[in-house]
Amino acid sequence: MKADERAETLDIRPCPVCGRENPVDASFCGGCGQSLIDSANEIPDVADPLVGRIIADRYRIVELLGRGGMGVVYKVEHVHIGKLMAMKLLHGELARDRNTVKRFQREADAVSRLNHANTVQVFDFGRSEGLMYLVMEYLNGKDLGQLVREEGHLDFKRVARICAQVCASVHEAHLQGIVHRDLKPENVMILEDGREIAKVLDFGLAKLRDHTGGITVTRAGAIVGTPYYMPPEQIRGEEVDPRGDVYAIGAMLYKACTGVPPYVANTPMGVLTKHLTEPLVPPSRRSGFHLPPEADAIVGRAMQKDPSDRYPSADGLRQELLAYLSDLAGGISDSAIRSGQVAAPVDNAFATRKDVDNYEKRLRRRGFFAYGLMALLLVGGAIGGWKAWQTYQSSPKIPTAETEPNNEPEQANALPPGVEITGFIGQRQSEELGDVDLYAIRNDTGQRKLLRAEVSALPNIDLVIDVVRVGQRNPILSADSGGVRIPEVIPNFPLAGSDYLLRVRERWITGMFPTENVSDAYTISWELSDAEDGWEEEVNDSLELANEVGVAAEVRGYVGWAGDVDTFCFTEAAPAVDVRLSGVEGLNVVLREVDRVRASSRKTDAAGIGEPESTRIQGVEGGRTCVEVSAEENETRRANPAAAYTLTFRPAEVETP
Repeated sequence: MKADERAETLDIRPCPVCGRENPVDASFCGGCGQSLIDSANEIPDVADPLVGRIIADRYRIVELLGRGGMGVVYKVEHVHIGKLMAMKLLHGELARDRNTVKRFQREADAVSRLNHANTVQVFDFGRSEGLMYLVMEYLNGKDLGQLVREEGHLDFKRVARICAQVCASVHEAHLQGIVHRDLKPENVMILEDGREIAKVLDFGLAKLRDHTGGITVTRAGAIVGTPYYMPPEQIRGEEVDPRGDVYAIGAMLYKACTGVPPYVANTPMGVLTKHLTEPLVPPSRRSGFHLPPEADAIVGRAMQKDPSDRYPSADGLRQELLAYLSDLAGGISDSAIRSGQVAAPVDNAFATRKDVDNYEKRLRRRGFFAYGLMALLLVGGAIGGWKAWQTYQSSPKIPTAETEPNNEPEQANALPPGVEITGFIGQRQSEELGDVDLYAIRNDTGQRKLLRAEVSALPNIDLVIDVVRVGQRNPILSADSGGVRIPEVIPNFPLAGSDYLLRVRERWITGMFPTENVSDAYTISWELSDAEDGWEEEVNDSLELANEVGVAAEVRGYVGWAGDVDTFCFTEAAPAVDVRLSGVEGLNVVLREVDRVRASSRKTDAAGIGEPESTRIQGVEGGRTCVEVSAEENETRRANPAAAYTLTFRPAEVETP
């Protein structure tokens, strides 16, 4: 690529050797002298001293994959699992700053809780020998930017399918208070499995970078950020909310379907100025080839300069893209695109979340064996202490209030079933992390039981209750069905093991100062019960875990937490079945008929909040026809664990022609 072409397209890249950002027209790096001409995406053929080194006692570095403004990315092998992962090592200046390390840990912890199929999975993070690392899925594909560079532009139908997946990933993050802030084609990996599967990278790292340098222009003339896709409010230094990511996705749509960014100039500052002041040229007038009118309409609304004029959420943009795809001849052939959960291809050489979880389970089992052996060796001297402990345990001491500190698992307060105690979301741990209260609960029955947990509301804090398996970091359930002044209830979550933690905390919103309330107490209690006939059996959020029902049946259940989906599959056939779903107070409930073989579905949402839904399913086949119950995600409230629904199935009378 010639120098004048680089200036026109403004493909700013870091130096492939030292990572320094350079001016767009620079021929050599101002930091190390590396030639930048024709070196885009190339990795220098020099010996890397980290290759072969083992990080954190378990990750062997195999090879260098690439470099960026935040650090370097390596292919690594988990020496105990024997599978490949990707590791991002942050630049040394970031690892040396104490406040940056704290922010990195907070952001990495938040991102590790994201589990959407279109989000790169983060397995581990930490600091080892002065290096800050983030371990994630290894993705064998091309990023969207590379596809556009190779093909010039992409068909808008293809772009819509890719960006609908991006929207689904980003929307899940937004629901957890995480705004990406640096969405660009290079942060979207495309995997091939007979279809294109998108994976969004680098959640949380843009904010970490902004804390270290803002969005100011450096002495080398490069901006910290990506000017092509930056929303006006971010350029002005204002707080960026989910609508900023909507703008960036709109800019990605523009680049992918035209081959050029929405705004170009000879300098980064020129591009930023155009984002702020220049009207958007519709993509159909920039492409030189046919684009459907929907492209102009969708991109135009997503890239409105005033955030209030854009789609209100990433899911709103996603629905618009799905509506366009549905109107095409043949509609959307892939139900996974419609459902927002497009699974990536499985390669046994690459580590998955399941592989990591199984490894951690093995570690815990080894730990239990070691502790048991130690206990046998010390049993003689411990008998007296054990008896004293038993005496203490048998005394009528029932807790009535939390005991601080209880922020860490080893500090968790024991909470017996059926006991209600009080607690406070009190003194914050830092300027970035609020108070967290942990309570240890046990299922001593050795059988699968249903957990019901309740936390009362606070007047100024949106409380969340997490269920965490002891020995794991990530919760197996996060219940946040309401907001401020709304209590949280987990109605019927299954516990198969024995030791768990209930974690009460404020809903984390990245960039917001944690709230304190030392005057208003919440109450927490829990109990276990057996499953009852006629009720749903959680977890039934997918077709693989669906509950079985007959064509004449009635089942009750809860839309118990945000994102809860209850799935039921028929065990027998019928010409037609009438399905009726009762209304749930405060919720807009939705019915969806799913064909497991064709991977297609049909949504029923004719009524409003609190109203029932009904539909007739023609040609029901056992093991193939299924029904999903959920709440409409676009509504303010997406769960009501206090009110059960009733789902009724009745064979329909089919008229004889």
